Amino acid sequence: MLNSKSKIRILIADKINLSGLKFLIKKHFLVKADYNLSNGDILKNYSDYDALVIRSARKINKIFLEKCNFKLIATCSKGVDHIDLDSAEKNNIKIINSEEGNTVSAAEHTFGLILGILKQINYSDRLVRTKKFSNIDFKRFELKGKKIGIIGMGKVGSRVAKYAEAFEMIIYANDIDKNVRNKLYMYKFKNLDFILKNADIVTVHIPLDKNNRNFLSKNKLNILNNNTILINTSRGEIIDEKSLIKLLKNGSLYYAGLDVFKNEPDINELFYGLKNVILTNHIAGKTEESIQYISNDIFMQVKKYFLKK
Repeated sequence: MLNSKSKIRILIADKINLSGLKFLIKKHFLVKADYNLSNGDILKNYSDYDALVIRSARKINKIFLEKCNFKLIATCSKGVDHIDLDSAEKNNIKIINSEEGNTVSAAEHTFGLILGILKQINYSDRLVRTKKFSNIDFKRFELKGKKIGIIGMGKVGSRVAKYAEAFEMIIYANDIDKNVRNKLYMYKFKNLDFILKNADIVTVHIPLDKNNRNFLSKNKLNILNNNTILINTSRGEIIDEKSLIKLLKNGSLYYAGLDVFKNEPDINELFYGLKNVILTNHIAGKTEESIQYISNDIFMQVKKYFLKK
């Protein structure tokens, strides 16, 4: 049996679901969970560890990657924009993430926002609580027949499309990947401007990278009609928030449903005063089921990486 020094040492630096640890055989792995560590603490106290497990809230920059001795960094998230991937590659550090662990959760939350807006669920709740039960003089809408534009037809976007089919919606799809378009040939793929101009609901499901910051820029947002609903459960930096707030404030955009923001958790406080937006605190991909799926996926990948089987 391997002794503790010859075992593969793994540091879990952020609070995560630990169900996936069942895949790590004790005779091969030594696992340490130590929360509330700064990146400096990790470098100082765990320089002899082989792998680091984190959440997306932790930023891993070039300086950290140049100083650490980790062979692998695993992030319990789908997104990897909090890690300097170029520097990781340069320093021969393997980065793993969970591509599918939160797919269902994120797609369902997307429709939760859409339904909340079209049915005005939050507003109706407030009416009931303030003894205005008979006040039904506000607009509600059906999903059937509505045109939904899905930007990004990856794991989440394609599942959103399946849900939209169940609601008998008209689906416009958009993706830059030719392989995705060929695989999902059953959907009508349209260019971005067509979707922004014609869809009743526009929902964004693309990763954040250097090419996608302010993907929905001021000029692109201005294409949207004043009866359009915009949904974002991907990353806040994808949308020009200042322009979005202006459109919502002056009624040039009907409604927005946002789960992600720039500068989380210190988001732009101008959102708080808007009545035509639903705000949720980056929970689209976080359910009791998804955090377990992600844990299982991550630790299975860790096992395969080190044991090569």
